[in-house]
Amino acid sequence: MPSGDTANDDAEGPGAAARAVRDRALDAREGEPTCSVCPASADFYLYEAGRVSTFACWEHVSPYAADVNGSPEEAGRPIAVPLDSFRE
Repeated sequence: MPSGDTANDDAEGPGAAARAVRDRALDAREGEPTCSVCPASADFYLYEAGRVSTFACWEHVSPYAADVNGSPEEAGRPIAVPLDSFRE
């Protein structure tokens, strides 16, 4: 990879601020989160300050044009913060 590539940053996933917003959204819910589009269990929390704040299953992340790694500023779209259940 070329020098200065941000792939290593992307491999680490969403930053601490996005994870904190996800954690607050999880704490505010009763029970397991479900996808905002279908009745499936949520796999991601989609977030972009002032625009998107919702849960989605893995099938509905793409229709939201979410970026699974990185930041909204870099991608121009919401980030998808994985839920712990998705990583298991």
